[in-house]
Amino acid sequence: MHYPFIFLILLLFSSCSDIEKDGQIKKIDLLKITVSDLEKDLSENQIQAFSEKKIAIYSVIKRIKTYYYLDTVDVPFAKKMEAYKVMGKSLKSLGAEYEKIRVSLNEEKVSLKKLQTDIQKGFGHREKYNENIIFEKNKIEQIKQFLKDYKSNCNRFNAAYDTLHAPLNEFSLRLEEKYKKKYQ
Repeated sequence: MHYPFIFLILLLFSSCSDIEKDGQIKKIDLLKITVSDLEKDLSENQIQAFSEKKIAIYSVIKRIKTYYYLDTVDVPFAKKMEAYKVMGKSLKSLGAEYEKIRVSLNEEKVSLKKLQTDIQKGFGHREKYNENIIFEKNKIEQIKQFLKDYKSNCNRFNAAYDTLHAPLNEFSLRLEEKYKKKYQ
């Protein structure tokens, strides 16, 4: 008589764990979708022609340093040049931010896949599955914030680049042309 009762209790526990398991798997699937959406958002907000802009910025700075000689300081021009140099330095940090977010998203995909496999196969500490899901969700929220900051920094960079690059590039090319005419 005790055996059917024990069997019923075991059946009840296993069915409850299956219900919890299904809920946990669904949560992880939602987190995976979120990570995929973040990857898409990151790739859509990547700075276009990153290396070309980097080369263009440093070429302009080099030409101006090489060919611009004045006895007095032109304050408005100096402010523009300082803003341009800061913009060039920010491009380097934008590249690092992009890579950090990209790597974080890849690591998160791997972590979610491992957690999902553990839950499906019942590996590890079952009582900590929900804590692990919450931990992964918090990591994704942190990545979302990094991505938001990255997009904001990209917008600032693009605005500064659009404003400063064309006039300073034109100015540096005229300086180079003047110099070559004068000394050839």
